Amino acid sequence: MSLDRDNLEAWLTEHPEAKGDLADLSDLRALYQSVSPPVPDEAAWKVVFSRVHESIARVPSPRERSPRLRWAIVGLTAAAVFAALLLTRSLWTTSIPEPMPLAEEPFPVVEPEDVIIIAMEARDVPALVVAEPPVRGDLEFARTEDIHVIRCERCPYSGRQARLEQEGEVPMFVTAAVVPPEDE
Repeated sequence: MSLDRDNLEAWLTEHPEAKGDLADLSDLRALYQSVSPPVPDEAAWKVVFSRVHESIARVPSPRERSPRLRWAIVGLTAAAVFAALLLTRSLWTTSIPEPMPLAEEPFPVVEPEDVIIIAMEARDVPALVVAEPPVRGDLEFARTEDIHVIRCERCPYSGRQARLEQEGEVPMFVTAAVVPPEDE
């Protein structure tokens, strides 16, 4: 409170023309305190009392409430009881739970040695469950200078001989495929 008074006195020092307004404010305060509010007459009190009695009379008794409200209260009470039963259910069971049976060994369908993967996309390697990918790591092709043909025999069925083609970067041995004759 003294801080407010100090601030007011500092402000009044800077603004001397406002000292008259402060004196008027003190006179106004004294005037308000000397006058009491008017007391309502008997007719005004009767109007207020009649309104209060009317509003009390409008509030329905518990028996007069609508059936919809009664069913809402019954439904909410039932829901609260059901929720309480669910929450306290764990307190009712005192028996020791039975241990889970041990998992049986899965029936082997295929062994890793039974699976031979010839080709697959590199992005599918992490999805392998059984077997190994056809190539692990980077695939390196032979260069032309790495190949030395020592001997090349003819195909026993077609009689054709393979030839080395060097088109592009990867050399290949090529021969025409012929279906072998069936044994009779």
